Amino acid sequence: MVEALGARPTTAEGDRHRALRDAEPVARDVDSGQWMVYRYEDAARVLTDHAAFTSEYASSSALVARLLSGRESVVITSAMHRELRRTVSRRFTPGVVAALGSRVLTLTTELLDRVAGDDRIDLATDLAFPLPVRVIAELLGVPQQDLDSVLLWVDALCGNPPQPSVVPAQRRVSACDARSELLAYLYAHVASYRRTTRADLTAEFLGTEIDGRLPDDDQAVALLGLLLLSGHLTTTSLLASTVLCLDEFGQVGEEVRARPELLAPTIEEVLRYSPPVSRVTRRAKLDLDLGGQRIAAGEQVVVVMDSVTQDEHRFPVPERFDIHRKTTSRLSTGYGLPFGPGSPVARLQTRMALELLLWRYCEIAVDRDALRSQRIGWITVPTSMPLRVRSKRAVHNAEVPPQGGQGSHLSRGRRHSR
Repeated sequence: MVEALGARPTTAEGDRHRALRDAEPVARDVDSGQWMVYRYEDAARVLTDHAAFTSEYASSSALVARLLSGRESVVITSAMHRELRRTVSRRFTPGVVAALGSRVLTLTTELLDRVAGDDRIDLATDLAFPLPVRVIAELLGVPQQDLDSVLLWVDALCGNPPQPSVVPAQRRVSACDARSELLAYLYAHVASYRRTTRADLTAEFLGTEIDGRLPDDDQAVALLGLLLLSGHLTTTSLLASTVLCLDEFGQVGEEVRARPELLAPTIEEVLRYSPPVSRVTRRAKLDLDLGGQRIAAGEQVVVVMDSVTQDEHRFPVPERFDIHRKTTSRLSTGYGLPFGPGSPVARLQTRMALELLLWRYCEIAVDRDALRSQRIGWITVPTSMPLRVRSKRAVHNAEVPPQGGQGSHLSRGRRHSR
């Protein structure tokens, strides 16, 4: 089921959320003391009203804490997290994102070429995990010859025993070794940037003042580690969930294959129907009223995404997977993660990967019995997602593959009959 990845409530949970949206849309959790938000309208305010709510609680993730273990003096402060997001937002303008498409397509092509001719591939290990990690690493200026090593270290640190690793057994390293090797690499990476003048994302971080001072080496390594270890998770989950939805809802899959321009609204519906992030937390900066409750400054507010995206006041017949909805959710990705808000980079990578998958294969079926996933924070990502695929008998010159530019669609080569 699609629920194996995205934040989909069970029937009982869905019934409870529906009752809470009507009777108590903002409710205090008796165990944690946090305020839980169940309605879309209230969630939109929490996630977009930066004068009233802050994400400083999430200044450091569990993964980054694992990387920086033993370096208690290195802390990703709320100011560092804020400047990180501002720098990324400035960097990824619509034009830059569109231009990135051709590189994403090249990386996707290289990864799928490794399994060309196979009738069974693993979406998680062959594409959904390595693609976004490679994209982020390249954006940070990691040289081509170092990409496989960075991927190996990130995999080991993201691994969650006893889940299987997402790299072949002969290339596995322990989390302890990965931590020390990645730390050493990042410190050397930062040092090299101190000696040269460059114009990529790492250079922008090093040149951005935080509380009136440029980041020192420890802070820079913490920020780069945060991007490498958590920046890919949304894309990995989103790509896998989209393939699952297209497989489960076969008529939608056929419609998208015939009209690839529908990929963009399909991704938006997946973000609503099966959001990658199940919970997003903020802290109130001042006393305020929300959903009929009085929230005190300093209290934590948790957006329950698997309720918010099922809010019937916002989405008619929310339990239906409908790629033609007039109303979409812009709250499902990018909030609380480095690539946001809205995460156009995650959407771009997902769309380009799907374009190429549909162009290469006339049949794609998920082996659901073999699907394996792990929980990292509030995101569930696949560790193994085998697909049974059938390649087209021939890819003719008349069938032009995706080009990666803005508005790229498979309609450039419309002969996709089975």
